[in-house]
Amino acid sequence: MKSILVFGDSIVFGRGEFPNIGWVGRLKKDFEKKFHDCVFNLGIPGETSTTLLKRFETEAKARIKYKYPGDKFTIMIVVGINDSRAVKYPNKLQTKQISFRKNILKLIQISKKYTKHIILVGITPVNEKLTNPFEDTYFTNSRIKEYNEIIKKISKVKKVKFIELFSKFDNKLLVDGVHPNKKGYELMYKIIKKSI
Repeated sequence: MKSILVFGDSIVFGRGEFPNIGWVGRLKKDFEKKFHDCVFNLGIPGETSTTLLKRFETEAKARIKYKYPGDKFTIMIVVGINDSRAVKYPNKLQTKQISFRKNILKLIQISKKYTKHIILVGITPVNEKLTNPFEDTYFTNSRIKEYNEIIKKISKVKKVKFIELFSKFDNKLLVDGVHPNKKGYELMYKIIKKSI
């Protein structure tokens, strides 16, 4: 049996669509129906690479505890948009780039203890007309692109699969400027499914 563990933020969780199905829910429905594989949605709204590191190994270990011959586990890491945001002030970053890079490298290092099948998923763009500010935070596409490039470069160095979303996603398919609507999640699902 194959299991896919999808770690990430509110866009993994499915926020923006009701009920919160999102792209992971679509993947789960498809894979479990066709292949009887398990897809775990481990998305938490507000997640950053720093907060993910605090729970990452515990959650991965719990789901890969019992491994039988023929079992295949894939870990998908989908963070970065919240790391790239500014909090309260337009230039006060949530996570500085150097820390973000270290966090992604650490997440890969931990993942390799449990599986060699690791996928990094890129970040989606935002609608800046609605995200400056977005509640008490600020999201810009220029910063998102920089963090996306960090993920992409790390994937090449570490020979880990990377799925590009930034250049393929239409930021008109957003409910509130950040979270995809139904059509947005459908597009993400198609891109990601095709890549795995």
